[in-house]
Formats: sequence, structure tokens, C-alpha cells
Amino acid sequence: MTCDELRPDYLPFAMGVLEEPERSEVRAHLERGCDNCSAGLREARALLYAMCASTEGPAPPPRLRNRILAAAGGTVERAWSWSTAWQAAGAMALLAGGLFVYVAQKNAAEVAALREEVSRGVTEVAGLREAIQILQAPQTREVTFGGERPAPPRGRVFVNPSSGVLLIASNLPAPPPGKTYEMWIIPKSGAPAPAGLFASTGGGTAVHLFRTSVALETTGAVAVTLENAGGVNAPTSQPVIVAAL
Repeated sequence: MTCDELRPDYLPFAMGVLEEPERSEVRAHLERGCDNCSAGLREARALLYAMCASTEGPAPPPRLRNRILAAAGGTVERAWSWSTAWQAAGAMALLAGGLFVYVAQKNAAEVAALREEVSRGVTEVAGLREAIQILQAPQTREVTFGGERPAPPRGRVFVNPSSGVLLIASNLPAPPPGKTYEMWIIPKSGAPAPAGLFASTGGGTAVHLFRTSVALETTGAVAVTLENAGGVNAPTSQPVIVAAL
């Protein structure tokens, strides 16, 4: 498998929940010293650390911590504990507080911008926590898309009946100006239901979580279309992603 094909698997691999044969493929790339996969895995680990260091919410279970360490290729060391993460988070909070004071002396507009950035980071951490809950839940159904086409968006969709739908994609070009991607939950009969707007990064990756209840027995697919900014109530273009359940 190529690096582009493996890109959606970095985050599940870092979490320790990626299954075979993709898990072995990622390990093989890392053992060969693949720069693309190494960089992608570092980014995934950074996201996980941000989530684990958040001072909000319950402490992650020890089993998940061990699985993450195992996925990273390391060993479970007794000297490390989740309390270390909380201490690091506390230090970061003190640093952020000092930074706010410093910036306030320079420019109030910069304070507002920094507060917005911190708020956005907190929101992203909360979303990552919910994403991990979906990935770990036994009721979650996983489907892949894009593998059968020559140069498609590729990735995985995770559907949980009570928590919602998580989409992880690669090879998805950034939407042009005035456009956005919109996800749809398509029933086996009836009209597609809108499931949120999102955009991909300049590198073609996207992670989108839509919180809703999903009736798996009556849902036929999850799809993504390119629509006008602001979204629409019904698809107006051909899907760029279709993940059949």
C-alpha cells in the first residue's frame, strides 16, 4: 500500500485500534524509515497527546494508554503516569496565563485572537475525545471507501448508533472558494439527511464528526458532496465519497 492509502490509518494506528492488514502495512513503512508515514504518525500522536493532556473530562482508562504506547512501538514504563499529563497541562495553563498578561500589555486585539485560538483548541480536543469514544465502542460499524478507484478520496467511516458518524479521509482536495463539503446519511429508502459541513486541509486530509443517532438497519450509506458554502438541504452534485453500509 502507498503512503496516500495509509494516511487515514495513522490516527487509528496511534490509538492502537487499527486492525490487520493495515496495521502491518503501517509498521512496515515505519520500519523502512518512510518519511511520509513517520511525519503522519507524529502528527497523530501530537493530537492524541493534546487530548490526553486536556484538564477537562474523565481520565483515560489505563488500557487505552497501554494500547497507544504499544502502537507507538514503545513499552509501558511504570515511571510514566497520567498524573504527569495533568501536571504538564497545569504547566501549560500557567504558561498560557502568563502569555495572556504579556500580550495584553502589547495589544488588546492580540489578546482576543489568542483567546479565540485557545477556545478553538479546547473544542478540537473535545471532538477528539468523542472520536476516540466512537472508535472504541463495540457497537461501531466501520466501512472503507475509495480503494477500488485509481485516484480517489480514500478513507474510513465509523458509524455508531448512539454517538454519530466519524469520517477520516485523504486525497480529498481542498474545496474551491465559495464551496464546502457536506456529509449525508442516506437511508435505504427516503431522502438523504444532511450530516454537517467540513473542509479538507491543503494536504487533502479531513476528519469530520457528526453527532447524531443512526439506525444502522435502515441506513444504506454515508456520502459526501461538494456544495455551496453554507450547505444545502438536499444534494445538488454527484457524491465524491460513498461508503455503503
